[in-house]
This record gives sequence, structure tokens and C-alpha cells, in this order.
Amino acid sequence: MIINYKFSSYNLSYYHIFLILGLGLTIVMVVSIFSPNPSFSQLTNISQEFQTAKTNVSESFVLPFNDTNTDRRNPVEYVFNEPKVNNWIISIYNNLSYYNDNASKTIIKIKEPPPSEKFIELMLFGDQSKRFIVSVNTNDTGYMRMYENNQNGWSTDGPVTVSHANVQGLSVTNGKRIVLDKLGLNGFDVGSIEVYGKDEPSMSNSTFGGSIQFEVLNGSLTESVLYYMPLVMIVGVGGTLIFLLFWKKRN
Repeated sequence: MIINYKFSSYNLSYYHIFLILGLGLTIVMVVSIFSPNPSFSQLTNISQEFQTAKTNVSESFVLPFNDTNTDRRNPVEYVFNEPKVNNWIISIYNNLSYYNDNASKTIIKIKEPPPSEKFIELMLFGDQSKRFIVSVNTNDTGYMRMYENNQNGWSTDGPVTVSHANVQGLSVTNGKRIVLDKLGLNGFDVGSIEVYGKDEPSMSNSTFGGSIQFEVLNGSLTESVLYYMPLVMIVGVGGTLIFLLFWKKRN
């Protein structure tokens, strides 16, 4: 009994070692996929290139408050190296501090690459009203206001999101709920995101602190490595367990 006990303990130690190695390998695979790769994308109206975080299915960047105090003729425009085609979701985390003025606002234009004139416009007013307006501009219909709420229109409880899919069309949330759903735009490819806060240069600044963050997810899930991650983890851990069981039987 003593000999068998020692032998079982010896096998158990190998079991633990291989299990830890298998789990470690799976974790390394997950981390390598999720880890952002620092790279550069073009940001106009700024003196230097803007550093952003990217993976194969995501891209994020942050604008400080002073970039939102530009005017409509000189906006800050973040241009993607490659357009985000058809299936995408943009999450906007508005952490800006606004002056208490009914003209204080942030205007965000999500634009198709030129020469297309198609864009989606969000107007987030920063005074106590929290007015929220969503408009779209297409070559066929021109500029149209699709949603407007003049009181508590947007919230910081969650991100304001804009999403588009081939089948479902355009959807928008205000940080709490869906306010625009399944609007057909005949496709929409995101080429750039434009931000400003003034209608005219002579107007007072809209913000005095904070920042605004954009996170973009794009692509079909089935084309993403992330789609297969549960299978990878099952195969990794399951393969390790099968190997250990086979090893234990042989010993």
C-alpha cells in the first residue's frame, strides 16, 4: 500500500504539471490575441500622429477635451488606415466636462471615405438638458434628422453606441437604451470620425476638461479569431486531459 501510494502521488505530480502547462499555453494564446498592438493612424488638425491601440478586430483612440473645442471648418478628424466595412460597432465614452451653456456640445461625424458624402452625425449637448440629436446624410435623401430628445437625451451610465450590420442596418443607443434601430442605409463603410464643438471660431469653448474615447469593433464574427476562442480553449484543455489520462493508464 505504501509503494502504491507513493507511485500514485508521483503520477499525480505529473498530472498537475501537464495540466498547468496546457492551461498556460491556452492563456498565452488568449493574451496574444487580445493584447493591443500600438500603432499609428492619421489624425488631422494635430501637430503629430496619434497613437492608438489596435487588434485584428478592434481599434480605439482617445481625444482630450481641447480637441473638441475646434470649429466645424477645422474639426479634428481621425482617419482609419483601412475603412471599417459594413459590420461594425462604435462605442463612445464621453467623459468631457462641459461649460453650463446651452451652446456647449460635442458633434461627432462618422463618415464614409471620399468621394462619398454619406455620414452619421451625433450631437451631444453638455448643458443640463443633455440634448441628443442623431442625423444622417446620404446621396439620395440629403441631410435628415432621425432622432431628437431635448431633455436627458444621452447618459454616461454606459457608452453611446453606433452600430451597422448588412442585414439589420443602423442602430444607435444613448448610453441607456436603443433610440434608433434598423435604419437602412444601403451599406456604410466607416472611413473617418470627425469631432468638433463650435459652429463658428468666435464661439466660446464647449468643454474645459476630460476626454472622449472611441472604441471600434469591426468585421464578421466568423472571420475573427475571437469567434473560435471557445473552441481553441476546449481543444487545448481537453487535449491536455486526454493526454494525461493516456499517460496515467500506461503507468
